[in-house]
Amino acid sequence: MRIVCPGPEDILFYEGTHLAMEWYYTETGHLPALEYYRRMAEVDQHKLKMIVKYMADNPHGTQLPASLYRIEDRDNKIFAFKPRGERFFNFTTEGAAVIITNAYHKHSQQMTRQDLEELRTAGRYRNDYLRRVREGTYYEA
Repeated sequence: MRIVCPGPEDILFYEGTHLAMEWYYTETGHLPALEYYRRMAEVDQHKLKMIVKYMADNPHGTQLPASLYRIEDRDNKIFAFKPRGERFFNFTTEGAAVIITNAYHKHSQQMTRQDLEELRTAGRYRNDYLRRVREGTYYEA
């Protein structure tokens, strides 16, 4: 399978003082979280941008309230940005970047079966990202 690499302008969401925020892309060039983001209402897009900007521009270790950002899967170190009713799964790399993998609209207080499947997908995307970075195929020139 030929890997399709979007350009840096496509995957970079925000370059902060301390962290870069990037959209994950699949081997076929699909950007699941970005595509979800583009379908959201402008007010929800703005809320996510403010959360991301705050996190990226503050020193490592700065805490966001759990109402905006929290760990969802401790084993895979998957977190979620929480702008209003949306959830954007992500993980942090060793290279000071946060990779936003996929997103969904929250269905209830407790995670539903469908929500848990989105979380499992985020774990698969994280593993795919790490494998492709190790192979040198994720960030192509």
